[in-house]
Amino acid sequence: MKLTLFDEISETMTIECLLDLTGDTISPSSLYEQISFSRKESDIPYLYINMAATIDGKIVIGDIGGTAAGVGGKTDQILFRRLQRRCDAAMIGSSTLRAGTVIYPEEISRYVVTAHGKLPMENRFFTDCPSKAWVIAPVSLPDCEKERIRRRVNLLEAGETAVDIRAALKVMKRDHGVNRLLCEGGGKLNDTLLREGIVDELFLTISPKLKGGSQLPTTVGGTGFPPGQYLNTYLVSVYRDESELYLRYRLGASLDT
Repeated sequence: MKLTLFDEISETMTIECLLDLTGDTISPSSLYEQISFSRKESDIPYLYINMAATIDGKIVIGDIGGTAAGVGGKTDQILFRRLQRRCDAAMIGSSTLRAGTVIYPEEISRYVVTAHGKLPMENRFFTDCPSKAWVIAPVSLPDCEKERIRRRVNLLEAGETAVDIRAALKVMKRDHGVNRLLCEGGGKLNDTLLREGIVDELFLTISPKLKGGSQLPTTVGGTGFPPGQYLNTYLVSVYRDESELYLRYRLGASLDT
């Protein structure tokens, strides 16, 4: 039997509630097992980001271009898997896929966003369940890359010369039945989603590590907002396991809206 990361993690942890305004959690040990996402009328999925970072915001502690391995601890990995179980589909950027093996439960549809199509088609992201694997790319993607992708998985074209992420999300909800979408980075994709104003929630693990280094990627990269502009967030829960914190933010609206 093929092992997945679900098989490799024993879901036992000691965790403490510091704040919870959601009413979702029966006990600290059940954190994120049940989540009441706000219902909204929209033509795109409810979108939540999940990331782990050091205190200084780094999402990689190894080489530049590497994976997030080692950033969060065991409890972070448990919560990471629980948040995956709450989604209809998961989405990542191409740099996250190129960094290493990406594994999802077979029942979850998975999407990768790319501008150029240079993707490792041998990655388990594609090979575990090709029928549920999608590449989101612009129409201008070279025909040879389109053919290479379509021979293995599904291709969703959105935007002419750059990916139109909002258009892609509309297709995902209308045609693919995706109502809850989980994004797991990286920082450049997070930046695109945030600047588009389509992120509903952010789940953020703060690991008690200081890394430093101006070249290492952070939770949100890309171009960011213009000077003086930013997004407001609303803290709705805080849990901890020793010195590691698990934060949940709602974006653009308070808990009561």
